[in-house]
Amino acid sequence: MKFVVKSFIFSRIWNYEKASLINSFDNHDYLEKGISQLCLVNELDDSLLLVASNDGNIRIWKDYTLKGKQKLVTAFSSIHGHKPGMRCVDAVVDWQQESGYLYASGELSSIMVWDLEKEHLVNSIPSLSACSISTLSASQVHGGQFAAGFVDGYVRLFDIRTPEMLVCATRPHNQRVERVVGIGFQPGLNAVTIVSASQAGDIQFLDIRRHKDAYHRFEAHTGSLTALAVHRHAPIIASGSAKQLINVFNLEGELLGAQKIGSVSCLAFHPYQVLLAAGAADGCVSIYADEISAAK
Repeated sequence: MKFVVKSFIFSRIWNYEKASLINSFDNHDYLEKGISQLCLVNELDDSLLLVASNDGNIRIWKDYTLKGKQKLVTAFSSIHGHKPGMRCVDAVVDWQQESGYLYASGELSSIMVWDLEKEHLVNSIPSLSACSISTLSASQVHGGQFAAGFVDGYVRLFDIRTPEMLVCATRPHNQRVERVVGIGFQPGLNAVTIVSASQAGDIQFLDIRRHKDAYHRFEAHTGSLTALAVHRHAPIIASGSAKQLINVFNLEGELLGAQKIGSVSCLAFHPYQVLLAAGAADGCVSIYADEISAAK
């Protein structure tokens, strides 16, 4: 019944059924560093809140739902090797419950793999690109496997359990080369498909067994795509745009519903329920259930 909202340097926890604020606290004191991502660690049992800043710093909180009683468990820099003096590396991270790994990258040539329990850097994987990584997604089924989207439209799949680590690389977003803004693994326990969305508005489905071009694509928006969410279990995906529109699709690309909102900045599905949270650039947060209907 709770969800967490990021806002510059603040973390706010809300009861979405009652639309009531449960707790609010500062993550750090540096406004220019902001917050890039929130993740729940051990979400089903005594969960922790992982907060990533744009500079790559990670802070993990416990008791984050108790008003004024949140406690900082640990803090560290997840990004190594960036140029000295860089205030912001546009860090992107994702947490993998299966392996206990945190993956982190940004405007640098490597992807850092952290064992959070040991607070130990497991590996530094070359990104194999001169371009920076714009989005990361860890498989919640296969520990050690993750996908990365790049600003030049490339998508690369890695598996740290293999000697080469790079499984495949493809450039599905090649009609209008714009950054990959969202990536995720297809729902289900035998996920072999990656869903990828570019800023140009196209969504691509990639079969990682084929190691070739996308087997299915469709236009979700006419440019300005800003966010993608893939449900972990239900066969639905959602995309949002700066043109104030959220679209919900099935895995065949058929439009199931649409909703007008402010300029969309982020989207996230509930991990188990069919609920979609959407954040807008004006600070408004909306929750949608499976009764989403097409906009008229």
